[in-house]
Amino acid sequence: MTRTLNRYLLREQALPILICMAVVSFILVTGQLFQLKRILFASSCSMKDVAEIIVLAMPKLFLYATPMAALLGVMLAFMRLNGDNELIALRSVGIGFLHLLPPVLAVLLFVTAAAFINAIFVIPVANAAFEMKLKSLGRSSIPSLLKEGSFISTIPNLVFLFRSVDHAELTIKGVFIQDQRHPNERVTIDAESAQVLIPPDSKSITFKITNGVITRTGQDMKDAQAVSFKNYDFTLSMDDVVGAAEKGIRKKREMNLTQLYEQVQHLTGMNQAINFKLELHQRLAFPSACLLLGLLGPPLGSFFRQRARMTGVTMGVTIFLLYYVILSAGKGLGESDIISPFFAVWTPNLLSFALAIFLWRKLHTETPFGIPVLAAKTARLFRSGTKAADVGAAPK
Repeated sequence: MTRTLNRYLLREQALPILICMAVVSFILVTGQLFQLKRILFASSCSMKDVAEIIVLAMPKLFLYATPMAALLGVMLAFMRLNGDNELIALRSVGIGFLHLLPPVLAVLLFVTAAAFINAIFVIPVANAAFEMKLKSLGRSSIPSLLKEGSFISTIPNLVFLFRSVDHAELTIKGVFIQDQRHPNERVTIDAESAQVLIPPDSKSITFKITNGVITRTGQDMKDAQAVSFKNYDFTLSMDDVVGAAEKGIRKKREMNLTQLYEQVQHLTGMNQAINFKLELHQRLAFPSACLLLGLLGPPLGSFFRQRARMTGVTMGVTIFLLYYVILSAGKGLGESDIISPFFAVWTPNLLSFALAIFLWRKLHTETPFGIPVLAAKTARLFRSGTKAADVGAAPK
């Protein structure tokens, strides 16, 4: 009977987890494409390019989707069992809640193993290919950004204005560039013409500008400097075009665990080592969250029936958001060197594990929770006190 029950519970959990994984992945992919809309719309990318971006982004998105899918999938499975009174039937024949742990662990360990393989082996390779693809699209988007007679502000902290553009020869007449990439100064370039150079294998794009004036003004607008020139090279890195984040972040995410560990050892005692330690711990903590958050699914699913499915799903999403908020706060404290990188990243996992042990123990022993019992006793005392007061106040 135990083997039959385990197979039945395995089947009940597998489908909800797959459905939750598909839904969460679709939401995350949509959000990723929305963040990249500037590059996708500016470049002449095909459906093949969009498909490649989605495929290369999926490993990183799976890292965030898998823990949430494990929690919601297992919770929905047990919510269905509770709604059909199957959990009550199992208890009536002497099968306690703790006896349901092996099939739950089997499913969660499989999901956790897949998440570890993804985090350790797939994500570094996919991130490197993803960055190369973005830079390729960013390079191809430059000709379409060269519009005539309109301000172009699609590249962060840069504004372009061109009087006339020859897209075939990539030459420009009438150049105006405002550069605000440096917070302490504003640079304005006004020139007669420019030639755009886009080397196929280069990580930068060069505007060879001729016959113009460069004006630099301070942040307080009190000091200004103007310099005329005949030839000037204005270089734009692909990180500026793609809108990459802070330097080093993408490179760090492209490293495997061995490279991250070697980098940590190389930077021991330096502030730069903190970011690599956080990345190393996060690469291990997120896959582990599939198991630790997933263990919360059976107890939470046992609290709700199918009619309260949306309430249960809301509860699961809230727990995951709380997990992510604690993780974000911990990473902020870790980056400031207030707490160690281990506790900065692993604290949400440790709290999830402690909560899972508490809930499993309560449901297996079928003991009531302290807060509801205390509230019920308080209500009974209040009602008895009210009745006594009414009797005392009654006329004799």
